[in-house]
Parts: sequence; structure tokens; C-alpha cells
Amino acid sequence: MKIQLQNDYKKVVLRKIAEKGLKISEDKNDENMILQYYSYLRKKAFEGPHEILKSEEFSCPEEVKAGFEKLEKIIQEGGDIRPYFNRTASDLTAYDDMFADWGIMHFHLGDEMMPGQNLVKRGNPVLFAYMHDDKVYLINIFTHGHWSDKEVIQIMYNNWPQLLELYILKDIISISHEPDRTDITKLRKSGVMYSFSITDSKGEKVFLMSPGLGLNTARTSNIDSRIFGDIMNRLRNIEKLILSEEIELEKWMSSQGIEKKREITLELVDFNPNVLTLVDDYNGFTYNVNLTSH
Repeated sequence: MKIQLQNDYKKVVLRKIAEKGLKISEDKNDENMILQYYSYLRKKAFEGPHEILKSEEFSCPEEVKAGFEKLEKIIQEGGDIRPYFNRTASDLTAYDDMFADWGIMHFHLGDEMMPGQNLVKRGNPVLFAYMHDDKVYLINIFTHGHWSDKEVIQIMYNNWPQLLELYILKDIISISHEPDRTDITKLRKSGVMYSFSITDSKGEKVFLMSPGLGLNTARTSNIDSRIFGDIMNRLRNIEKLILSEEIELEKWMSSQGIEKKREITLELVDFNPNVLTLVDDYNGFTYNVNLTSH
């Protein structure tokens, strides 16, 4: 039997990227593009319906109130959130360092669409938001230029310390160099992980790693790298199981009236969270793998 689930999976994901009209680079490897696609999907996941929570510091300027209310409704009830993305969100060759590093998304708040584009009009104030367990936390609306400001994380900690609990470095009492916003920007561009501090209600320092697990040297998110690795491991295990059950598969083919004309060659052609769809073009059958049982 021939089967290569990991290679097939990459081909299917690249096909899905092309079907969505997302821009990819011919110069970067397939894995890099897939990781950037995962990031895009995590951004789209802000589409509702989600519960919204606002920080005590949250304030919406009157100039973007109408646009914000439209976006708020999409997050709460559902809809197309893509018009509120930055211009390069559909360009998988571009980087969104704040989202990759901190898991914090920024949204534009225009009230009208730009002519001929699926984007709202650009403006200075942008919304910073974080999503966890199907809830969207609205940190605040900031002017451009706050992408590396620890103030953003401080607001998160002040309002929802539980969101950062997993990222607190409990055994650290000091770090040799406390990165400022300029340092953080440079570290992100170099794909270097770092730690930093904020303060608790007593004014004591709290040391953290990046709440988005940081970036790797390819400037993609470590969260997306972890997702990819988990999927590759799962596919490897499923592949081993299928190979070990070749005799049972042949019995199934016989029970379905499928004649084995040549060596079984299974190709992964599609998937969803519940099922892998495998096709053997040579012997003419489709075989579905139920993921809930693996």
C-alpha cells in the first residue's frame, strides 16, 4: 500500500489557499505559507458569534463610533470581518508581527467601504482585541504606533489577569535587559523570543513571555508552528494505523464490490475537522477516515 498523508495534506492546504485568492510566495517553502494561512484563519475566527468583553479603559472616539459599532455587531452576531483587516491580511508573504507575537489583532474602523475593494476606509484609530475560548476581549482603541507598547499588555493584565496566567514566568525575579518598544520591534523582525515585565496591583513586577508564544526565525507564530506540528504527528499516526490494517481494508473493498486491480494507493484529497477523504484512483474508490475515532 502507498500512502503519504503529510505530503498530501500540504497540497490540499495550498489548494485551499489558492481557492481563497490569497497571495503566496514562490520563494518561500510550503510550510511557511501554510503557517501564514493558519494565522489568517485565526484572524477570521474573530467573526462571531462571540461574547464581547471590554476593558475598563476602553473608550471609542466619536470619529470611529459608527464603524466600531458595525464591527462589534459582526463579532457578536457573525458576518464578514475581512473588510476590517489591514491591507496585507490576504497577503501570506506579509507579516503581522503583533498578532504573531502577542496574539493581539488590530482592526480598522471605517464606516464606509473603499471603492472597488473589500476594505473599509483606513483611519488612524484602530481597535486592539484578543480572543480566547470563544470570547473576544476589546483592549482599547489606539492611534497607530502602539504595536510594540507594553501598555497594551498591561491593560490586558489589569482587566483579565487570567488571560496571561499561562505566560507568567513565576521563577523569574529580574531580567538582564528590559526591552522597550524599540527593542521589541527589532526582536520581532529578527524572529527572536524575549521576556518582559509589567506590574501588578501592588506595583510589583510580573515577568512574562509573549502571550502569543512569540515568533520564530521565519517570523511566523510559534502557535501556528505548534498547530502544524500537532497535525503532522496526527497524520503520521493515522498513516501508520492504515498501513497496519491493509488486510482489513482489502476485506472492506471486497464487501463493497471493489476489485483490487493493483496496489492500493491512497491520496488525501480533502478534509474537515471530522473526516479525512482518501481516494484510490487506480482501484476506483473513496475511503473516509473518521477523525473522532482516531
